[in-house]
Amino acid sequence: MAAHYKYIDGNNNTYVIQAGSIEYIPITKAQSSSGAYSGGAPAKATITQLQYNGIVTLLDEMIEDMPNRIVDRNMGCGTVVKGDERTYVQMKSPLKSRLERELRALVEA
Repeated sequence: MAAHYKYIDGNNNTYVIQAGSIEYIPITKAQSSSGAYSGGAPAKATITQLQYNGIVTLLDEMIEDMPNRIVDRNMGCGTVVKGDERTYVQMKSPLKSRLERELRALVEA
């Protein structure tokens, strides 16, 4: 069975990534630390196997990118969840920026 992936961006919005689909679960104003930020509307999209494989490859690269990993979850960092394991990625990671652009494009399509 394939590993289950989630990605939590620096604003606490969650992406659930599965073969065939991606789901965006945004944070609401009430959940945000500022009380003002909202991640927008929830969304779910169908993705191809090729798109899924690309996202998984990028997530696995983030897990292996030791120079950009951090020990604790800091404000603005990214969190890769693979199965039961969490990996925290610093805010300025180039892979984090690339992943977030790709995930947004998929759920906004």
